[in-house]
Parts: sequence; C-alpha cells; structure tokens
Amino acid sequence: MVDYAAAAQPSGALALRTPAMDCRAPNLQLNAAFAALSDASRREMIRMLLQKPRRAGELAACVDMSPQALSRHLRVLRKAGLVSEQGIEDDARVRIYSVHPAAFQPVQQWMAQVEDLWRRQLHSFKAYAENPRRLGKNKP
Repeated sequence: MVDYAAAAQPSGALALRTPAMDCRAPNLQLNAAFAALSDASRREMIRMLLQKPRRAGELAACVDMSPQALSRHLRVLRKAGLVSEQGIEDDARVRIYSVHPAAFQPVQQWMAQVEDLWRRQLHSFKAYAENPRRLGKNKP
C-alpha cells in the first residue's frame, strides 16, 4: 500500500509514504493477525506448522478440510504475514508452508502491554485490599 500526500511538500510535489513509515502500520499488522487467528481451523494450521513446515495436502488431511477451503484459509494466513510458502525446484505444483515467526511480534507486543496493565491493576487492588486503614485496624 502506498499513500501519496501532497501537503507535506512546499513545492506541491507528491511525497511518498510507505506503510513502514505510517504509525498505523503496527495496528494494521495486529488487526490482520488477530483476524487471521480468529478462526479455529487457521489456529490449528498454525499449531501444526509450528511443529514443522508442511505441504498443503498434509495440512488438509490433518484438519479434515477440502483443498479449496484449505486454500482460502492459507491465503488469509499468507496475507496476514503469518505463513509463508516456498516452492520446490523439482515440482512447481508443490508448495511448502511454514510459520513466519516475525509476524507474531505485534501480537506478542500487544499481549505484553495487556499483561502489564493487568499486573498493575492487580497490584493496586492488592494494595487497596491490604490497606489497614480501609480495614479499620488503626482506629484508637
């Protein structure tokens, strides 16, 4: 995706802005990853690919899915960047699918932020619950 912004250039020339330069890019990656992982079949496919790279036929047999349905699911995972495919030199029809670990980084970062938020919330709640003044233990 390329976005052209004319206002940034005093000469009126178009300025090229790539997704990597856009602060929304990590959110788009995160949204794409969560959308792709929202389906149980795709999560199962990711789980299987974490064990080892596999051909589409192997995946279809393991998740009990037609080749057409598997192809649609793999397309979603590829577009989200979670899975990559490689061809085999000897046979152009065979594709090997594997997990692209770097694509999970936005998910890991987001989960770390959520975990930190909950840790702080629970710490505050614990401090409140254990406060002797709240319990009335400091009354004369």
